[in-house]
Amino acid sequence: MVSQGFAGSRTVSITINLQDEVVQRLQRQAEARQISLQEWVARVLSRAPEFPDQPEAWRELNARRFLLIHQRHQGGLTEAEEAELAELQATADKWLEPLDQQRLDALKPYEELARRLQHE
Repeated sequence: MVSQGFAGSRTVSITINLQDEVVQRLQRQAEARQISLQEWVARVLSRAPEFPDQPEAWRELNARRFLLIHQRHQGGLTEAEEAELAELQATADKWLEPLDQQRLDALKPYEELARRLQHE
């Protein structure tokens, strides 16, 4: 089915099959943004070409994460927002793990020096 979207853009209706876990995650994210699942999936897919540019994807993810953290401390989050924040925190952990490891590796010579000084 083809129809006209916003600003005269052409939209095409398609059906995709997703794992239940993915649908639930997308549903929570849509609810947290107070938009329909269909609208959220359309937004996510419209940004798909941007995802290879990881720094941009990280900035967007992190901005949303900070917003939710701020909201949590200012008055609380909905259940959907709490679930979204947990997912964003887990993603941030995975994203930052290589950087954390690099920093820990950079500290190893100093740790060794501290051990040697301790035994003198």
